[in-house]
Amino acid sequence: MIAKEVLASVEVIPDPYIKSATYAKIGERLAKARDNLYKTAFLRAIETAKEIEDPVTMFRALLSVGYSMGRAGLKSAKRIYQGVLEDSRMLPKAQRDLIMQSAAGYMLALGEVNEAITYALEIENPKARNEMLLEILRVNTRMIGKEHLKVAYRLRKSKLIVDYIDSEPYRSKAMLELIKAYLFLDSYENAISLLREIQVKDWAKQAFKEVAFYLKEKDVLGHYIDALETVANDLIGKFGRDFTVELAFVFALSGEGVPALDLIRRLENSDSIIVEMALELLERDHDVLPSFISAMREEEVALVGKVVMNKILENPKKGSWAIVKAIGNGTSSEEVWAKIARYHVLKGELEGAMRIGSLIQNERLRSIIMADVAHHLVKRGEVERAIDAALEVRNPRFSSILVSEILIKALEQELPGRVKSWNGSRH
Repeated sequence: MIAKEVLASVEVIPDPYIKSATYAKIGERLAKARDNLYKTAFLRAIETAKEIEDPVTMFRALLSVGYSMGRAGLKSAKRIYQGVLEDSRMLPKAQRDLIMQSAAGYMLALGEVNEAITYALEIENPKARNEMLLEILRVNTRMIGKEHLKVAYRLRKSKLIVDYIDSEPYRSKAMLELIKAYLFLDSYENAISLLREIQVKDWAKQAFKEVAFYLKEKDVLGHYIDALETVANDLIGKFGRDFTVELAFVFALSGEGVPALDLIRRLENSDSIIVEMALELLERDHDVLPSFISAMREEEVALVGKVVMNKILENPKKGSWAIVKAIGNGTSSEEVWAKIARYHVLKGELEGAMRIGSLIQNERLRSIIMADVAHHLVKRGEVERAIDAALEVRNPRFSSILVSEILIKALEQELPGRVKSWNGSRH
């Protein structure tokens, strides 16, 4: 009885659009509950919608009713939409475009990609039409990523939509969606090949990055690196040499240091670019920095190592042993190794710093390292080891001064505790 009372009560709603939509929502719920009153509810929804005098509002109401019928699983919903498609042709173009956008959006929400495309193609405004087609394509791509059935069907739909999109940047965005679809299907060669079809630089960069990162996540990037390098060269030829650095950075962020450096070395200011990129990687994702450094030539590591170690010494949290090891393995520069020794000291690895210091030939750098180690040993109360470290300094005068400082500091650390118990002579 309550369903009949609810239906009867809808009549008190003065706004005909809301009244029609309310009947439709009630019909949807009754249909899902298998209550035959749903037929009455939907009939009243349609009748109420058709009584609306303003044609635009009437069509909007019918679309809303059709959507509720679709959610209820009624095939007659499509007839409602077909009627709106035909009858709305009498509207001005701008108004009809809005109605067709709503129809496409409702159909897309119901998962009816085919019908959504049909209504989207009725939109005459090119910008609005392409935006709606692109939204349909995105939803279809997500479905490919989630479903294991009908993927071939959905891929055909994606290709069809791309063919309908006829202007930029929408077509380039659409190509990215098609590339994603191929990635979801493990059709990596096709995805990589389609990168060449993108005509807008920013979207080419975005697509290249998404392909590289996806392949890295799937742990297959190494198998397709040659193909990606070839495509990178084609894109640089299309968009200009300025694109070189951007694609190189994508390779570097993907952990592929060799192709990244191969691209950068073509440029005149390659050394400064390599340094800037290393610093950017340190900030963005320092886990990929070791592979970037390991792919460098010795002179490049010396240059990068000095700058990167300075940044790490300013803020040791940014560093890691993997980065320090990559730098150390790549250069024999004693200036860089002195900075590595300093990192060991900051991390409390004094023995490692001492080993580095013992290998340094430059007297000034060796003295700096050993002095650093000695001072930290004194702080730890290891005076004898501090003196041993100081004596490792080859310059006798500097060694003497350092030992003198150590002894005085050791005494200063010891005296305060005794001074408290002695208040001076009474005489």
